[in-house]
Amino acid sequence: KQWYQRRVRGIVQDNGTDQSQDAESVDAGDVLREDKKCETVLRVVIHSVTGITRETDTVSAVDPFVEVLANSVLLGATKPRQDTTSCVIEEAFFIKTAQSPDKLKLKFHLKDQDHMNEHDLLGHGYFDLSEEDMTEKQTVHLKWKGSEIGQLLISVDFQNITIV
Repeated sequence: KQWYQRRVRGIVQDNGTDQSQDAESVDAGDVLREDKKCETVLRVVIHSVTGITRETDTVSAVDPFVEVLANSVLLGATKPRQDTTSCVIEEAFFIKTAQSPDKLKLKFHLKDQDHMNEHDLLGHGYFDLSEEDMTEKQTVHLKWKGSEIGQLLISVDFQNITIV
């Protein structure tokens, strides 16, 4: 851990003495290597769900949660919110893919948590990364049988990570 802290500050320890150097000036034989490998990680953030008009429960309001899929692979689901038709979610999902990110099609299932039976599907929506130039704070229209039943606010971004 101490080595990492010194490395972050730009100090390389050599035989017990500290020598300040910029990361770019370290020789190839020293600590840093220039042939690093990077991979792209996709981050999908569900900011909120609003305007849910479809109800599946007769006793109480919906308990919405969102399942996130990329090319039909389930990435995960948000935590259910209780008795609401609009709520802030702010949950993120990450995916590392061998495909180009613009080949990914995101699908969102809005569901109602059911404590007695299977969760009820309220509606679904799509976000195709190959068709979108702007991916921050975008509205996904959720539909059920051709009618809009609510909206999601999402952001999608890409981060390059270094493989060590």
